Amino acid sequence: MADAADFDRQMAAQNARGEEILWHEVPNENILVEGLGFFAEERRWNRLPQSLSGMLQAQRPALIELSSHMAGACLRFRTDSRAVWVKAAVNAAPYMAHMTPAAQCGCDCYLRALPDMAWQFAGLTKFSPQEDSFCCELARDLPPHTEVLVYLPLYIGIRSIAIGLEKGAQMQPALPRKHRRTIAFYGTSITQGGCASRPGMAYPAILSRELDREVYNLGFSGNGVGMSGLASCFCSLPRLGALVVDIQPNAGPQGLLETNLPAFLDAVRGCAPQLPVLVLSASWQTKCGWNSTEAEQFAREECFQQQEVERRKSRGDSFIWFASARDMLETVAKETTVDGVHLTDLGFWLLAQKLRPLLCRMLEQGQTNE
Repeated sequence: MADAADFDRQMAAQNARGEEILWHEVPNENILVEGLGFFAEERRWNRLPQSLSGMLQAQRPALIELSSHMAGACLRFRTDSRAVWVKAAVNAAPYMAHMTPAAQCGCDCYLRALPDMAWQFAGLTKFSPQEDSFCCELARDLPPHTEVLVYLPLYIGIRSIAIGLEKGAQMQPALPRKHRRTIAFYGTSITQGGCASRPGMAYPAILSRELDREVYNLGFSGNGVGMSGLASCFCSLPRLGALVVDIQPNAGPQGLLETNLPAFLDAVRGCAPQLPVLVLSASWQTKCGWNSTEAEQFAREECFQQQEVERRKSRGDSFIWFASARDMLETVAKETTVDGVHLTDLGFWLLAQKLRPLLCRMLEQGQTNE
C-alpha cells in the first residue's frame, strides 16, 4: 500500500533535515518548565512529588506510571531563531487505538510576538509511530523576537528532551505570565487530554493560553477517583489560585464518588480554607441517550455532586462552586466525543469557553480575599 506522504507532502514526517542546529538540553536556565509543580525542586519529569511514592504504591499503584505522563507540562522561552526543533526520547512508542501519536507521545508548538498578543498554533511533531524517540521540526519562518511555547506529550513519560535553534540564534527566558495565580485540574482521562489531536488541545492547556496562567494538569486516566491523600500535595502547588475537581467519570463507575468526594473536599479545606474550588460533573456519555440505566446513574451522580456543593455552601463555604459539563456541552453533545466518552478538539474547546468566565470569577473572588 502506498504511503499517504507519496501523494501529500503535508502527511510526511518532518524530521530534522541536516541543518546546523544548536541543541539546548532541558533543564536549561533559559527554558522555563511549566505545569510540573515539583520540577524546580526535584528535577523529575513527574507530575507528583517523590514523597508520595509509598502512598501511591500502597493505595493506587497505577498513579506511579500515570504521574510520569507529561500532560500539561510545557516549555517556554524567547528566541530570534527563524526555526525551532525538538528532540525527545519517550518511554514507549505510541500505542493508543483512538488517539493520535502526536498527542500521545509528541509535542506541539505555539508562538506569540508580544506578551499581549494571543498565542498562535505553529506546528507539531510528525514522526514514525513505531519509534520511541523523535527529532522533528516544530516551526519555521518565525518572526523575530518570538516567544515559544512547546507542550510535552499527554500520555507518555519522557527520558530526555532538547530544543533546537539555528546556529548562532539567541535564547532568552520567557517573560512572566500576565497572571501570577495558577490553576490545578484534578480528574480523569478527559482532564489528562484524552482524546485530543495534539497536546495543546486538552482543555486545561486551552484555558492556560486564554487566561495567560500556568496550569497543572492532574488528570490520571482511569484513576482520578478523589484520593484524599493527594489533597495536601495539590494545595501545596506553587501560587495555586483555584482547583477544579472532575472525578465523576472514574469515581462514579467504581462506586467511590459518594465516599471520596466529601473526604477529598474535607482534606482540601483542611489545607486551604479559602481556596476557590470548582466541582465539575462529567460531560454527557453517548450511551446515556439510549440506555436508561446508565442515564439514571449519571443523573444521580451529577445530582449528588451538586447537592454536596450546596451542603457546603449552606454551612458557610463561600469558595466552592458546581458546574455541569453535560449542560455546558448539551447543544452539541452528540458530536463532541471520539468514542462516546472522550472529547474531541471541538469538545475540549467548547468546554474551555464555557469554563473560562466561571474560573475568572472564582480567581477574582479568591484574590479579593487574600
